[in-house]
Amino acid sequence: MSTVSTERPRTGLTGIRVLAILLGFFVTVLAVDTIMIVGALESRPGLVTDHAYERGLAHNEILAAEARQAALGWRIALTLADGRMILVVRDRTDTVLVPDRVELRLIRPTEASLDRTLVPRPLADGGWQADLAGIPAGQWEVAVMVVRGTERMDLLDRVVIR
Repeated sequence: MSTVSTERPRTGLTGIRVLAILLGFFVTVLAVDTIMIVGALESRPGLVTDHAYERGLAHNEILAAEARQAALGWRIALTLADGRMILVVRDRTDTVLVPDRVELRLIRPTEASLDRTLVPRPLADGGWQADLAGIPAGQWEVAVMVVRGTERMDLLDRVVIR
């Protein structure tokens, strides 16, 4: 005569399996949290804006300056090539303007300590050129100020230096 076993094999979730799943979940969460915290502490501090409140109060002045610049009809073209930045200013009729003074400032959005002021030199065709030697690769904002007589134009543009 054969004996029939009424005992079922243990399958599915048991106490030890539930414990292993919970421990695995929390260990994974803690590992990811640790990686993220270490990465945040070792990375750059972020965007730096000096005097944000005062800049906000001067918003109407900024809008008026932008309207004056738009009335001039000047266009500034920036070109990056062969380790140099070339700037050309044109008027409404697409004629190259020769400014009295050009100022270029490279701003690193994520770290103010890397900001640089470039010294552009005039070219024969009316453009201006600045060398980018020693500038780390990456995204930069270029603040351009062009002055001709009593007229002034400012431009803030983002470029990628390779």
